[in-house]
Amino acid sequence: MALPIAAAQPILAGAAHRLAIASEPLEQLSRAVSALTIDPYKNALYYFFPFIGAWINNYQELRSDASLEAMMPPIQTEPMLREIKDLTECAGIKREITPHVALNHAFSSCGGTYSVTKPALFIPEQHLFRRAGNSPFTQEQPQEQLAQKRWVFSDDETRFLIARELAQIKEDSVLLKVAIKVAVLAAMFTIYASPFGWTIGVALCIGAIGMYIISERCLQMRADIVGTEILGKKIQNSVKVAIDTLEKMRQQNLYRRENSKLARLYITESGNNVLDFIHPFLTTRIEALRKCERNF
Repeated sequence: MALPIAAAQPILAGAAHRLAIASEPLEQLSRAVSALTIDPYKNALYYFFPFIGAWINNYQELRSDASLEAMMPPIQTEPMLREIKDLTECAGIKREITPHVALNHAFSSCGGTYSVTKPALFIPEQHLFRRAGNSPFTQEQPQEQLAQKRWVFSDDETRFLIARELAQIKEDSVLLKVAIKVAVLAAMFTIYASPFGWTIGVALCIGAIGMYIISERCLQMRADIVGTEILGKKIQNSVKVAIDTLEKMRQQNLYRRENSKLARLYITESGNNVLDFIHPFLTTRIEALRKCERNF
């Protein structure tokens, strides 16, 4: 006998969630390989031409437009656009930012002061529109208690994640990344061109990759701090919100570790992802923010 549609929906949702957890190890490995191979050069191009990053990834620009009403009703998008504009002003960014709806799970951005086209901000669809009965971003209701939910970020938590991307646009940290990526490329070239042979070339390449990873981690740590400062111009408890956001990410990792044998290979008992080369461990980032909180 077939189940009623209402009764079948939770079962289907649970199965989809388990499937997503099971497929994440492959996604994490793919990201790790990409971070050390394609990303260093791809992101350099995206800095100067942010629209290319949006176009290649098939991200949809977030705008109040009748042609998008079926997917993104203006009653939802207009408050989001105002919120992003407000945070951009809090960051002191003079250039117009073009927000996009991203199809992956990660907040990201392209561009900065010297971009040829407008800088772009990529916000995951699941954190903007929050399906499954949750209110969309900027319209959270107190009774929803989104801060207590494992897989949904509250309005303030989403603001922090947006603010840390704006921090990277504001500080043009990508320019330093571009310089380091050029060094990586030059080091790889020396493997073939260096008169000192393969040994020196490989050593230079490994050193350049190590410098790239260290610089990325330092810049991401800096983005946490500056993002918290930007958010602090809008809300009072910005440091606590930032810590709660990172702690929620850590709890998500612990859930993945508990429910996937493969995830246990790359997620530590503390909830850190060892395949995430470009971010410091979550426990390190949380402790750094706690130090900031004590100094406030």
